[in-house]
Amino acid sequence: MNKNTTIKQKIIDSAKDLLRVKGSFTIKEIADECFINIAAVNYHFGSKDNLLNIVLQEIVDELKGLLTRTIDELPKNDDSNELSMERVLDVTYTYAIENLGIINYLFLQAEYQRGNSHILIKEFFSESTFTKEIYHKIAEATNTVDEETLRVKYLLLFSSFAIPLFIQILGMKNQEDILSLKKPSFRNKYIKELLKILYD
Repeated sequence: MNKNTTIKQKIIDSAKDLLRVKGSFTIKEIADECFINIAAVNYHFGSKDNLLNIVLQEIVDELKGLLTRTIDELPKNDDSNELSMERVLDVTYTYAIENLGIINYLFLQAEYQRGNSHILIKEFFSESTFTKEIYHKIAEATNTVDEETLRVKYLLLFSSFAIPLFIQILGMKNQEDILSLKKPSFRNKYIKELLKILYD
């Protein structure tokens, strides 16, 4: 790996870390984190928007990869269907809790909403090999044939992003709300209730 590639990856990694913790970053913060000057960040990425697009695409690809691996590793027998869905929900919820700043940015930042392409919607809510695979797993696990019902269940699966997101907004004033979401007992109960709806 050459020096330029190493610096570029370091910039991307710093941007991800800042997004995870703060839900935002500035080019100056990136430069300070990487011990380089602002001009060097602009040299490698041209603009903050270009850097953001690369970082957000990597983050979404990371989540897709995590979910794909989880599905590939699930047991293949019919008796384990509900446990399989529980595992997928657990992975999704845990990712959201561990990446509250990123989830906040993806959903709430006006800067991102004004962008030309909404990566999250494009990757998770348009027809693709990835979404077809998730749909298939939900259909198989819940014995759902009706396409509209299947879409509702797919949206319910990703609603595990919603609770951390909205509690985070409230939690800006009350940090205890965010901390309670990280409790294993809360997560387990939340997932169990979602499963009841999915299997209704």
